[in-house]
Amino acid sequence: MTQSKGTHSEKHTIASFMVDGSRQLTPTLLFNLLQEAAVNHANELGVGWDFLHQFNQFWALSRMDVEILKMPEWLDEVIITTWPKKNNYLVQPRDYLMETMDGEVLVRSTSNWVLLDGDGKPHQLSAYENNLGTVEGLHALETPASRLRTGVPCEKPVFKPVVYSNIDMNCHANNSAYVTWVMDSFDHDFHMTHKLAFLAINYLQQTHASDRYAVVKQETAPNDFLCSIYSEKDMVEVCRVRTVWK
Repeated sequence: MTQSKGTHSEKHTIASFMVDGSRQLTPTLLFNLLQEAAVNHANELGVGWDFLHQFNQFWALSRMDVEILKMPEWLDEVIITTWPKKNNYLVQPRDYLMETMDGEVLVRSTSNWVLLDGDGKPHQLSAYENNLGTVEGLHALETPASRLRTGVPCEKPVFKPVVYSNIDMNCHANNSAYVTWVMDSFDHDFHMTHKLAFLAINYLQQTHASDRYAVVKQETAPNDFLCSIYSEKDMVEVCRVRTVWK
C-alpha cells in the first residue's frame, strides 16, 4: 500500500523461530507481529503502555479478525502497516496489512481495542481524542471485527495450567496465548494438511497465572471450527474463536 498520513509501517524478516515444520510463519507469531505493530504505533501516538501506566490504564484487545491470503515463509521480508479508525467512545478499531516488499498483500486484519483500568473497568476514549489518530476511508477489511455470538458447550473438558510463558507485562495471559491454545488443540497431522485461512477471536474475560483453561471445539461446517476456551474457575468462558482452514 502507499504510505498514508496516520499509518505506521515496520519491516520484518521471518526468522527460523517464527516458523513451523512447513517453514511458514505460525499463526501465533503472526498474531504477535500484528499486535507489536499496534503497540509501537500507540507509543508513537503518545498513548502507549508507559503513558497509560501512570493512570493505571492499559489497552486490551477485545476482538480481531485475520484473513490469511498467503502465509510468509522463512527468510521472507514483509512490511506490516497499521492504522486506527474512527472510535465509538469505548472501542478503538485498528486495521493491519502484511505485504511483501513488492506490495503483494499476504494478510488483512481488523481489530477492536478498549481502554481498561487495573480493575478491568472500561474507560471512554475522549480524554485521549487528540492522540488517537484516525485514518478515514482506509480499510484492510471492510466489515468490523466479528462478534461470535455463541460458544461451544463445555463437555468433558481437559484443563491445563496457564504457564509462565503465557503471561504478559500486565500479568494476564497474552492475547497470542489464546491463539496458541487453539492451534495446539489441532494435532500435527492436521496442521501439515491444512492451512489457516481465517481466524476471528473474541476475548470475554482475562486469564491469570493461577488459572487453568480448557479448549473445546466443534466443526460447524467442513474445515470451519468454533472453539471456546473455559476457565476452570467458575467454569466461565473466557475466549471464543472461529477458525477456517483450507
